[in-house]
Amino acid sequence: MLVALVSLLAGQARPGDGPAFLYTAAPRYEAAAWNRGGERFPDGARLVLVTPEGRHAVAPGFFASADAAVSYDGRRILFAGRPLRQDRWQIWQADLAGGAPRRVVTTADACIRPLYLPDGRLVYTRVASAESEIEVVSPEDGKRDVLTHVPGWYLTDDILRDGRILFEWRGDLFTVYPDGTGVESLRCDHGPRRSGARQVSSGEVVFSVEGGLARFTSALAVQDALALSEKPPPADWEIAGPVAEVAPDRWLFAARPHSGGAYAIHQSGPGWRGPESVESPRGGNAVEPVVVAARVPPREFPSGLVPTRTTGNLLCLNANEAKDPIPGTIHTVRVYTRGEAGAPQLLGQTPVASDGSFYVEVPADRPIRMELVDAAGARLRAEEQWFWMRPSEQRICVGCHAGPERAPENKVPEILNQRLAPVKMLGDYGHPQ
Repeated sequence: MLVALVSLLAGQARPGDGPAFLYTAAPRYEAAAWNRGGERFPDGARLVLVTPEGRHAVAPGFFASADAAVSYDGRRILFAGRPLRQDRWQIWQADLAGGAPRRVVTTADACIRPLYLPDGRLVYTRVASAESEIEVVSPEDGKRDVLTHVPGWYLTDDILRDGRILFEWRGDLFTVYPDGTGVESLRCDHGPRRSGARQVSSGEVVFSVEGGLARFTSALAVQDALALSEKPPPADWEIAGPVAEVAPDRWLFAARPHSGGAYAIHQSGPGWRGPESVESPRGGNAVEPVVVAARVPPREFPSGLVPTRTTGNLLCLNANEAKDPIPGTIHTVRVYTRGEAGAPQLLGQTPVASDGSFYVEVPADRPIRMELVDAAGARLRAEEQWFWMRPSEQRICVGCHAGPERAPENKVPEILNQRLAPVKMLGDYGHPQ
C-alpha cells in the first residue's frame, strides 16, 4: 500500500508558477461514505504540498492523511491523520516550513475535517459508530464543547467570514456559531443533496450539487448554477467540492468522468476558455484542494452562554409567516423533545397570540421540534426535523419555516404585551439553577 501511495506523488502535471496548494491523494475516494458512517479513504491517503519548486508529502510514513486546513497566517496546517492502518483518525498539526506533525486532538472516536477558529480554538467532526458530532476544543487547556445535540451525521465544511461554522447535515448546508447557538439552514429551498461547501472572497458560498457546482449569493434565497468558464466542463463530468480560490477569477477543483475513473485537480474560473488540468496523479485520485496563503481571519464570536443554566428561550414573532401558506387558523403551539427510544415526547403546549407570536422556555442541549394546531387540535404545520437550544440561549425566529433571509416586521409581538416570562415547556429535562 505504501508503494501505491508513493506512486501517487508522481503526478502528470508539473509544478508551475502558481501559488502553493495542498491536495489529498488517494487510491480510492468515497466522497459520501461519511454520511453512513463509512470510510472516505478506505485504502489510505496522503496529503501532498505542491509548490513551484516541486511536491512532497506532508506526513510521510502515515497510512492516511487528509482534510487539510491552512492557518490564517499561512504557516501551519491542521489535518486528519492515521499513522497506522489500525489507528483512528485524529487531528494533527504541521508547520509548512518543515518538521514532524504533532497530534493536537486525541479522542476515543475518529476525528476528521478540522478547521481553525479565529480565537485559537479548533473545530472538527467527531465520528462514532452510529452518528457524528461537531466538537470545539481549546488546544491550551483541552476543554471541549459539543455543538450539535440532535442524533445524526454531520460534517464540518468551512468557517464563514462572520464567524459561523458551515457544515453538512441531512443532505443540506447549515450554519452554527462556535458556541452551538443559532443553528439554522443556510437557505430554506432544500434542493438536491449539497456537499463540499466553501465561502469565497465575494461572500458567496460555493458547493457541489448533482455533479456540478452551485452557489448561494446574498441577493438570492435559492441556489444559482455556477459556470466555471465560458466553455463549461463536459456534461459527463462529476465535480467534487470544495473549491479552492486562487484568485477571484481562478479556482481549483476536483473532477472526474461521470462514468467513473479517478478525480484530478483542475483550474478554471469566470471568463476562462475552459478547465485546465493541474494535478493528475498516476493510479489514484486528487481531491480536496486548498490554497496555501495567509488570509484575513473571520470575526470572533463573543458567546453569551451561561453554562450553569439548563434551558433556553425561544420567541416566535409570527407563526403565520411561512414559506408556504398555512391552511387554517393557528390556535396552539406544541413543543416536543426526542424520547430515549427516539419517539417524540410532548413537553407542553400553549395558545398562540392573535398576531401569531409565542414565547416558550425549552430544555437546553436536547432535540426540540414544534407543531401548530387549530382550535380542534388538528395539525396545521409541523417540523419534521429536530433542532436544539444551548444553555441560556435567547433565540428569535421570524415565523414558521420562513427562512433565514426573511426580515421581521418592526413591531412589538403581542405575546410580550401579555407576558414577560416565557411559558415553561421543560418536561423532566430543564431545571434552571
